[in-house]
Amino acid sequence: MRQLIKGVGALAIAYTLGTQLGPAAAHHSMVMYDRTRTVTLTGTVVELQWNNPHVFLLVNGRTGEGDPSGVWHLETSGPTNLARLPGWSPTALKPGDRVTVQINPLREGEQRNARLTKVILVDTGQELGTAYQDLDLQRH
Repeated sequence: MRQLIKGVGALAIAYTLGTQLGPAAAHHSMVMYDRTRTVTLTGTVVELQWNNPHVFLLVNGRTGEGDPSGVWHLETSGPTNLARLPGWSPTALKPGDRVTVQINPLREGEQRNARLTKVILVDTGQELGTAYQDLDLQRH
């Protein structure tokens, strides 16, 4: 009986640690993005993925005249943080919306992935900013 109680106790401790550490272990920082460099991307919204732990905006566009167009995966903070900011909601950006986006590109590599800092809806002029809890150089 004692071994059963010890086993159940150990299982309870393991479960508690697993549930407490799981979200922290799954969360990742954004150190792969160059926060000292801001690039402007113009294009159209493909999809807004309003999911935890980070919201992603997919934009088909280009960063310059000579750049080929392609789908960019833009990462931002979580839905709870964005919902606290003016204009953000799961339906704030719809496929086909024309946007100008300020991004922090990857430090290395040629993939079309970046950290989102600001979105401007071209047709309305509405701006959607971001706020990060990391060591931002500036708040947008």
